[in-house]
Amino acid sequence: MKRGSKHPPQLPRQLVLALLLAWTAGAHAQEDIADLPLEQLMQMQVTTASRYVQTALEAPAAVSVVTADDIQLFGYRTLADVLASMRGLYVSYDRSYHYLGTRGFATPGDYNTRVLLLVNGVRFNDNVYDQASIGTDFPIDLDLVERVEFVPGPGSAVYGANAFFGVINVITRDGRQLAGAQVSAEAGSHGSAKLRFSLGTVDAQGRDWLIAATRSSARGADLYYPAFDSPSSNGGVAHHMDFDRSTQLFARMRHEGLTLTLAHGERTKGVPTGAFSQVFNDPRSRYIDTSSRLAAEYTTQLLPSLVFTGRLHAGRYQYVGDYVYDYPPVTVNRDVGTGQWWGTEWQWVSTAIARHKLSWGLDYRRDTRIAQRNDDLDPPAQYLDARRKGDVVGVYMQDEFALRPDLTLHTGLRWGQQSGSAGSFNPRLGLVYWWSTATALKLLHGTAYRPPNAYERDYRVNLPGGVVDTTDLRSERIRTSELALEHAPSGATRLLLTAFRSSVSDLISLDSLGHSDRLTFNNTRRVKVHGLEAEAEQRWAGGRRLRLAYGWQRARDSSTDGALTNSPRHLLKAQWSDVLRTPAGWGWNPGRYAIEAIGIGPRNTLLNTRLPGHVLTHVTYSTRIADVDVSVGVYNLFNRRHADPASFEIRDDSIRQDGRTYRVKLTYAF
Repeated sequence: MKRGSKHPPQLPRQLVLALLLAWTAGAHAQEDIADLPLEQLMQMQVTTASRYVQTALEAPAAVSVVTADDIQLFGYRTLADVLASMRGLYVSYDRSYHYLGTRGFATPGDYNTRVLLLVNGVRFNDNVYDQASIGTDFPIDLDLVERVEFVPGPGSAVYGANAFFGVINVITRDGRQLAGAQVSAEAGSHGSAKLRFSLGTVDAQGRDWLIAATRSSARGADLYYPAFDSPSSNGGVAHHMDFDRSTQLFARMRHEGLTLTLAHGERTKGVPTGAFSQVFNDPRSRYIDTSSRLAAEYTTQLLPSLVFTGRLHAGRYQYVGDYVYDYPPVTVNRDVGTGQWWGTEWQWVSTAIARHKLSWGLDYRRDTRIAQRNDDLDPPAQYLDARRKGDVVGVYMQDEFALRPDLTLHTGLRWGQQSGSAGSFNPRLGLVYWWSTATALKLLHGTAYRPPNAYERDYRVNLPGGVVDTTDLRSERIRTSELALEHAPSGATRLLLTAFRSSVSDLISLDSLGHSDRLTFNNTRRVKVHGLEAEAEQRWAGGRRLRLAYGWQRARDSSTDGALTNSPRHLLKAQWSDVLRTPAGWGWNPGRYAIEAIGIGPRNTLLNTRLPGHVLTHVTYSTRIADVDVSVGVYNLFNRRHADPASFEIRDDSIRQDGRTYRVKLTYAF
């Protein structure tokens, strides 16, 4: 339950230049790329790095972007699939929630609290657990997503708390992009099925509308857990316990400078792992996540050199977990976390002063309700009834100063405070040097903080798997420096090389210190991470494309001088796609195919078992037959056996993941 060395070698400048020149020469020798869309690759405009539009090459960050075309081409099914394809990121799954690892850091059971999740620039983390939902609990269908941006590194100078290891921004599509009604149906392994209906249109007054509803379900496989292998626990086999059912509703209206957005999602997930010391294989064990978000945004040009953006947003999130315990007697224990909030954001962006682009703003959130309860249903007994309200406020200012035509200085400072925690100043510095019109060298430095959330502060339940003995918690902090070299000689070629170093202090972590079946939060850990990342992408006329990304990182707990749990040293991503070609005159669309390989190096579990590394290969084929878009995907093509490290609440030390699975998807536009 929600209870609870050696430094890597530096490439000399001559070698870097040689590699860039070689790649550039090769790129120029390719087929004509003039017909490729300019928004591709580094010419794509991004909004997440600075909260206003700029190209990826100009941004004071090494931004990763996955587009709607990528989502369709590689057959991504969840936001977790999208993020797993990005440089420096990896995803773990405990059969309940997906957890995002960033640059070798993935604290077990942290519910992605150290990553800020935005949708169209509006915060999506809830106010109880600060959770960033990226699996089937994310309430927006990926077919409605235009692109996903990820900005690695601390972002508190721009966004405040939770922007600790990075910021995810999901930008949704407009109605005119879908152009009419669509029906999409899909089926796949383990009894999975999904149906979406959407309507995109522009009315007579010029208002752009997008309305969509999605229903999905999966029966799930029977899963084996060695820790429960006994006759009284069905031989360790969880039978029909991995089910997953969800409903998503989405509506968006845009007219001139006004945008209204509504997103609602409900998910019910079975718990096959017997987490938190539950009775194993009891069908009553499940989690239900319900979230609703409403946002209004208005942008206007106040003066020729001054743009104002105002946002008003509100949200509600509720988690209900049913846990089955044999005290005795066998009893269903219900855990409920409910959060409600509203907030507003005001931002001004000015170019009135020559060579400066100034932005400043105010963010405010009122937490109108944060409630956590824990009860036995029959016979009734209450263990927790915690309630709180609070405020979160932040003010910030940024400046993009063109020191010279080839040198830009980015500075930023934000003060933020959350009820129950001390205020915090967080600066950001970025120096972007234009080596040439196609090459930028970026020196970046930033800090971030994260105060303990309501779950970490208030959840105290002295039951098996519960959280006890937590002392006063402090805000955790991170300081990161990064050097990035980006080279984009055309709209179809991109190279990136980056080196980074991060230091985390007062890390809030869930631990089992001194307790056999109880957990505790503490601030005892300090972590240092450093590493290198490299990425290359090339697109050719005719549809061929190639992307390679490699990440090397070393993350260590400096308080114990040991390696972190779930921290791979190596991450590898490779993508290739092309158009199938048929002899002239065949008269049918041969379609496109895409191959993706994702490699994760060996990782330690909580018990210091070394899980072997693995490479998973996914293949997707898409085409159009009689006005129906067809997509067929095979995931984990070679049926590789692999597992993710488990958190404290799960008895097994690792959790085996799916073997080969498939999905067939049909989409028809009326």
